[in-house]
Amino acid sequence: MLVGLYLVLVGARAEAIRFAGNPTPLGDEWDGDMVRLLQPYLHDDLKLGDLFRFHNEHVVFFTRLTTLAIFKTSGYWDVILQMIVNAILDAATVVALALAFSRVLTGAWAWTAVILSVLLNVLPLSWENILLGFNTHFYLLLALSFAGLWLLAMSPAWSPRWVLGTALAGAANLCMASGALTPAAAAGLHVLQSLRGRRRGMREWLGVAPLIALTIALVAITLGGAGSSELRAHSPGRFLEAFVQLISWPLVPALAVLTIAPSAAFCVLTIADRPPLSDPRWFNVAGYGWILTQILALALGRGELGIQNRYLDTLLVGLTINVVSALWLARLAATGGGRRIWPYLGMASWLAIVVASLAHTSRHTPGDMDERRRSAAVQEENVRGYLATNDASRLAGVPLVDIPYLDANKLQKLLDTPEIRAALPPALIGKDPPRDWVETFKDDFLGHGFAMIGIGLILITAAVAGAMRGPRRGRKPL
Repeated sequence: MLVGLYLVLVGARAEAIRFAGNPTPLGDEWDGDMVRLLQPYLHDDLKLGDLFRFHNEHVVFFTRLTTLAIFKTSGYWDVILQMIVNAILDAATVVALALAFSRVLTGAWAWTAVILSVLLNVLPLSWENILLGFNTHFYLLLALSFAGLWLLAMSPAWSPRWVLGTALAGAANLCMASGALTPAAAAGLHVLQSLRGRRRGMREWLGVAPLIALTIALVAITLGGAGSSELRAHSPGRFLEAFVQLISWPLVPALAVLTIAPSAAFCVLTIADRPPLSDPRWFNVAGYGWILTQILALALGRGELGIQNRYLDTLLVGLTINVVSALWLARLAATGGGRRIWPYLGMASWLAIVVASLAHTSRHTPGDMDERRRSAAVQEENVRGYLATNDASRLAGVPLVDIPYLDANKLQKLLDTPEIRAALPPALIGKDPPRDWVETFKDDFLGHGFAMIGIGLILITAAVAGAMRGPRRGRKPL
């Protein structure tokens, strides 16, 4: 089942990259990848501190390491390979989180939650992240934050698992600025667990202190970065508007209560029930707390933008937790006696509203991706034309949307730099790509997206069929 779900998701990502991916670096990739990383590296002037330099208010340390590794692997600035690496990481993270959140359920309920959670991510809603290799940090933020929370949520303070979890939570800040709030989510959970008697003694209370101190230190470092002040919420009203808009997604702000109701009820009931520290429900509470911190950070730091496509990977995790919570509540109500049809009807109605809202939200996705594909092809042609002829009109003489950078003059200077020109993808400089295992892997990965989806669906069907036959063979059902 898990392998099948992974193949469906990674195959869908492969098809999205094959359809609209382009080897031409775009936007932030020129400054974030080339100017601040690869150019110093090619000059033998890259220092360890350069890996920790701010990109806006972010320290994208792990993204830079990934970019360097890919450059060494391909031998050139290979944004397509980075898109593929992102797809593999994204699919693995989504499946792992779906499984982790669904541990609060058992049997068929759990597998239903896993399947629904993964399938919600199959549509390329966050296509901007999928098609921009530089955005590795969006996926690493999820992976490191939830790995840290997994260890912190159910481990005694100062145990080896707790120490490792604290380190991973702190490392999330080296993905994106909002990672600074990951230790805060863990600290909030620790306080709740202590107040409910599931963490006892001074040792546990002292465990909250380093998490709070780490949060304060990371936030202070983040505020020292050159952030985009014009994008921040300029008034309390704008902040509140952005917060409600983000927390209600994919529903409209007027239905925000309906969006958050399942997870809010789940958290309240879990805290009231006071389960033991080892209970997986605490991880879901921590996860939803983390989502709230990210929405808070987005509403403050990007309040003037509203919901952007690149935020959807984070919001989809929140939706996953809501789906699992809705199933958990339905199961709880159905086993509580009385007429059992109503919990199922309520859950089905909630899911129907969510699916309809997602369909409405994604209605422009195919057109947007096709527009991106066409725009990238024009940008590639103009860059190739300039590199072949040195005709400045191929950059400065065209609409800004037809070049892959916001400043035509600066782009020209970058393309005129010998080491940058030599590091560009072969497709841009009129050379054939090297025929090595890297290019073979890329061709095979992008050329077999539908095959991966098909194999994945076969495995899922076989797993479901096997589970349904299980009771007749004396096996336990899922």
